Amino acid sequence: MAYAAAVTLRRVVLVSAALRLALVVFGEWQDAHLEVRYTDVDYLVFSDAAASLATGGSPFARATYRYSPILAFLLVPNSLLHAAWGKLLFSAADLLVGLFINTILELRGIPEKMRMWSVVAWLFNPFTFTIGTRGNCEPIVCAVILWILICLMKGVSSESLMLFVQLLLPLLSCYGGM
Repeated sequence: MAYAAAVTLRRVVLVSAALRLALVVFGEWQDAHLEVRYTDVDYLVFSDAAASLATGGSPFARATYRYSPILAFLLVPNSLLHAAWGKLLFSAADLLVGLFINTILELRGIPEKMRMWSVVAWLFNPFTFTIGTRGNCEPIVCAVILWILICLMKGVSSESLMLFVQLLLPLLSCYGGM
């Protein structure tokens, strides 16, 4: 029973964050030293678009970029700070998904132990933790969807609209998306 008391949401998130950080570091090493790359090929496309944006160009300069300009904007630090920035961002979004799962289940009145195991099932699922650490942006999509569900469950659907108006519209207009 003492073991169960030691399992807290904070510890689960911290351990899963350390796991993701280790996988990002390992992936960088694997990409540099082994023939088979760890990094998702789309991550290179995202990074190239972000580099173009960082130098004043368009993320759509190459025909291979078929994504939102917001994604390229989020990955500009790949060019300015470190090439793994986006992988860390996507991994952080995946951790946020785990927290959002807990929040949704709490709003539904699910007992804490069941919520904890649900979060553990997400955060330690090899399928989910490799997606973000390889550089796939899917965790951001999942986090936004769950955040919208939380807003709707709390009866504050206006927050979803405000996010679009205050953040997304200006970004889209700056980069010619509208």
